[in-house]
Amino acid sequence: MNLHGLIITGGHGFQEEPFFEMFDSFENFSYDTVVFPEAFEKLTPQAAKPYDALIFYDMWPEISSEQQSAFLDMLREGKGIVSLHHTIISYRNWEEYPNIIGGRYSSEPQIRDRVEIPAGTFKHGVRLTVNIANTGHPITQGIQDFEIVDETYNNFWVSKDVHVLLTTEHPDSGPVIGWTNHYENSKVVYIQLGHDELAYGNENYRRLVHQAIRWVAG
Repeated sequence: MNLHGLIITGGHGFQEEPFFEMFDSFENFSYDTVVFPEAFEKLTPQAAKPYDALIFYDMWPEISSEQQSAFLDMLREGKGIVSLHHTIISYRNWEEYPNIIGGRYSSEPQIRDRVEIPAGTFKHGVRLTVNIANTGHPITQGIQDFEIVDETYNNFWVSKDVHVLLTTEHPDSGPVIGWTNHYENSKVVYIQLGHDELAYGNENYRRLVHQAIRWVAG
C-alpha cells in the first residue's frame, strides 16, 4: 500500500539532509514537508485529508486555543500521528497535549498523577541498548534488541495508559522510550529516539519509524 505523509518540523534545529534521506529510503512512501508556524494551516481536518499519517519532529512552544480545537477535531476524525524525539517538549502551554502523545518532558519539575517528577535531563552521544518490550506488535515486527548512539532523556512523564513498545536500562535514560497511544479516534506513536544522523542511519530505528507510519495509517 502506497502511503503519503506530512512531515512537520520547526522550533528545533536538526540535520536535515540525513533526516529526510531516511524517509526517502522508505518503500511505498511519499511525503510533503511543512515548518511551524505555517504548519498550523495543515493541522485541520480538511487540510490533513490528503495525508495518511502526520509525522511530527518539531519543538514548537505554543499553540492557540483555536489551533488546539482544530488539532482535536483532526484527531476525532482519526488522523494517525507519529511523534519523534523532541516533540515530547512541544506546546508547553497546552495541558492536554501530554495526554495526546502519552508523555511530557519538562525542563522544570512537573506534577503528574499526583507525583512530582524532577526536571528533565538529557545527554548527547549515549550508546544504549534498546529492548523490544512487545515483539508481536506490527511496529516492532522483525526487530530484536539493538544498540544505538543517540540523545537520551531522563525524568520525563509517561502515561500509565500507553502501550509500551521500547525500553532501556541505561541510567541516563528514562526506562520507557517508545509506545503507542490512542486519543479520540486516532492512533498515536511516540519514539524518544532520533536526535541526529547516528540515529537516522540506524537500520533498526528506520524500520521502527517506517512501521510506525504504516501502523497509524492502518
